Amino acid sequence: MKTRKLLCAAVALMLVMGALTGCGGTQAPAGSAASAAPSAAAPASSDSKEAPTENIRIGVIMPSATHGFTGESIQHAEAEIKKLAEERGFEYKFLTAEEASGQVTHVETLLTWEPQAIVMWPIEGDALRSAAQSILDANIKLVIYDRLIEGFTPTAEIMGDNETIGKMTGEYFNKFFADDLAAGKKISYLEFMGDSSTVPKQRSDGFKSTINEAFVVANEPYSTGWQRQTAMEQMENWLNTSDAAKIEELRAIFTHDDEVVLGVLDALKNYSGPAKLSVKLLSGVGGRKENIATFADPGVEGLKQVTYMFSPSMIRNAVQMGVNAAYGEQYNGKDIGGLVLIDTVEIDESNLAEYEASDLFKERYSI
Repeated sequence: MKTRKLLCAAVALMLVMGALTGCGGTQAPAGSAASAAPSAAAPASSDSKEAPTENIRIGVIMPSATHGFTGESIQHAEAEIKKLAEERGFEYKFLTAEEASGQVTHVETLLTWEPQAIVMWPIEGDALRSAAQSILDANIKLVIYDRLIEGFTPTAEIMGDNETIGKMTGEYFNKFFADDLAAGKKISYLEFMGDSSTVPKQRSDGFKSTINEAFVVANEPYSTGWQRQTAMEQMENWLNTSDAAKIEELRAIFTHDDEVVLGVLDALKNYSGPAKLSVKLLSGVGGRKENIATFADPGVEGLKQVTYMFSPSMIRNAVQMGVNAAYGEQYNGKDIGGLVLIDTVEIDESNLAEYEASDLFKERYSI
């Protein structure tokens, strides 16, 4: 099947990797939308208004590493803030937390430090709303990454284009099953979400907006917590509690993350019941090398896969934006504000080799 061509612009504009040694900071324990490819910000604009030049301080608040994606994101974020601190001479604090309450505490700590900007990846938007408002009340720039705080407007927001990922997945499903749809057949599918944050909601809404009405959900969507083990157990439970006819009718599985895909694959490969598996398409999000390695042989007869690039390195864009905000500069040639969406890339067997040879892939695994 012909897929979307890799976005050359996205590849060309990728972040330039810097040296990872040296540090200028400390680490604690563990309305319009613009589109931007995963890339470094353009050089600072020369028309900055009353930009501070000395004693710049920047805080970065991240979730702890609960799964592979957040772990890799932490590495990329810390590498980027270190690199920029070495280049520009500012101070920074890099903080992680396991729960939203810990992030609230980190905000309180940073407020006493009086930084010019804070970059925050909220664990739970509702729980962080008051803390986020206190940042703005202190006249500190706030860049929110990935998970939005609904009903709240920070200095700027930057995230992957989750709704488009959902829409592209729905379109892929329609094309993949075009013959069945033309024949008037109903197509049974399952959905495995990440959690209850804005990210899965956007992906699910995008998917539903494009998927053909002939697709029928075989079960209520599962919430996996982004965990491979949880997804495996949920898939196993569905297989063990569904009758043979229902199992044999299942044709497609829509997941919100590549790690979740691997859990679903584990369950499908281990299934030994009397029903014959008829799953033909499994989708993910991430573009992880562990997943694309299974494209040629997923271990399930007749199964094809597609995934959508959503790299942990995108956090570098948020860090760069936060630094630009602290210095009163533009980001990628535009005034900082509103929502910036980072483009995705559709990946299946037809363009897998191209993707693996791209700078996009190399940058993701540069750490």
